[in-house]
Amino acid sequence: MKRIIALTSFLIRDLSRSLAGVVPLALALAFGLIAFEYGMDQAQFITVAGIGMGAICLVSGLVLASRANRASSYLVVARLHRRAEFLAALVLSSLLITAALGLVVAIVNLLAGRLTLDFPSALWVLPTWLPLWLLTATLALPLSGLVERSGSHLFGYALLAGLLIANDRQAFLSSHGLVWLARLVDAILWPMSTLVGEASAGIHGREYLLAWALTSAYALLLFVLATSLFEDKDLLWSE
Repeated sequence: MKRIIALTSFLIRDLSRSLAGVVPLALALAFGLIAFEYGMDQAQFITVAGIGMGAICLVSGLVLASRANRASSYLVVARLHRRAEFLAALVLSSLLITAALGLVVAIVNLLAGRLTLDFPSALWVLPTWLPLWLLTATLALPLSGLVERSGSHLFGYALLAGLLIANDRQAFLSSHGLVWLARLVDAILWPMSTLVGEASAGIHGREYLLAWALTSAYALLLFVLATSLFEDKDLLWSE
């Protein structure tokens, strides 16, 4: 655990000293200005801000992985007992960066009167967002050049794009005899949509807990996949 914390500190410090560190900041600034332009209540905040900051978490993970995919990182990885520790540090770094940016966005908009929260029910935001951000942080690993093998990350991007497009075009799929595909997409995305939907409605029953567990399981599966790809990968680092 100490090594993971030390690696996390190293990764965040390295990103903060690079031009790439501007990317998450710029995205958070743009999101905070655009998404809250007309104000936002608690239900909208849970849904819109949770998904929006989740996207920023994904980008942060990709940027961190890109920074780590350099020859200068070889000595760091070579000294580790397990490479999974390095991936865990990348995930933790993404979560911390996203949490810090999300906190700033929320506080600024609260002070500006563009965000309304009801306490203590607003505290449910934290357990709701955690598995979502964990999912996007782990998703960044197999999509990165650091972990990929033989262009596997390109397949991941294609699969992700196809899933999002199919979800957006479910009515089209159903009207063209592809009801099974629409239902499959629904089933895959059910944990995330239910988690956000139940939380925004203030419902935290069995479905919420099941969606929370399944979303976390998705994140675990993605981390296991990334670990299996990275554990014995030849360290042919790109400069």
